[in-house]
Amino acid sequence: MQKARAFRGFTAKCTADDVFRGIYWNAIDSYRGLARLKRTTDRIVYENENVMMEALTRSKSSDGTPLPLAAISIHQGAFELLHRSLCRYSDNVHLITDSVGDEATRQLLKELRSDEHLTEYHPDELSQLLRNLFAPPAKLNKKGNAILAMVVDQGRHTKGCTETLFGMPSTLYLRLPEKVNQMGAGIVTFRTFTRAASNCEGSREKGCRGNQHRGKNEIVIRFETYYPPKFDQRNNSTDQIKISGTSLTSSIAKEIENWISENPSEWSWNYHGNFRV
Repeated sequence: MQKARAFRGFTAKCTADDVFRGIYWNAIDSYRGLARLKRTTDRIVYENENVMMEALTRSKSSDGTPLPLAAISIHQGAFELLHRSLCRYSDNVHLITDSVGDEATRQLLKELRSDEHLTEYHPDELSQLLRNLFAPPAKLNKKGNAILAMVVDQGRHTKGCTETLFGMPSTLYLRLPEKVNQMGAGIVTFRTFTRAASNCEGSREKGCRGNQHRGKNEIVIRFETYYPPKFDQRNNSTDQIKISGTSLTSSIAKEIENWISENPSEWSWNYHGNFRV
């Protein structure tokens, strides 16, 4: 965080204690939300849903067949709630996870994350999943757009992309989103964070919050940006559909940098030794 503060885009006065406190409370919110405890689910607020609805509307072939869509985020806020929240928009959600802990722990997490509209996959099943996603809808025996859900700031047994966060080389796992985008899937970025409700003064300053009014804090799930299929190819075009001057991965990295800067206490700064000299 000290290195990040030297960068002009990071201004929050956040301490290591804030980070550990934030991670603890976000884990509590995550598992209470996954358990569907009303006192937690009632605090969830959805923002910018028009971004997701536009993506679903545009993700169709010329004959109206739904096309896959990738929804990507980071390990910030009550992130375990992100994937289940996608079931609000499709009964065809596919979550890529990796093995964590022993068999009993993995089974418990799978049960907590379970939803009738969500299927979980180990990375070893990825190739088959991609074949199914881009096959006719009947291949998955489900209706509506298939949504591929993943987080991109942590990965194991996979190769990441070197991007820049706060002026420092950092690893983000964007190869899969980049691949499905090239194959014809749009991408939606989204995130979650906590925010003091209007009647709560528990937030000390932007990005670092107190917890004495935790039960009143809103859990915000916010959709951010829609990237159309084949973003980089369109980006390099000389015709009217040119979008911007940056690549897909660099654009997403800039978004992630902004998310972390806005809520630094809700993101773990030591994933895979990022920012190590």
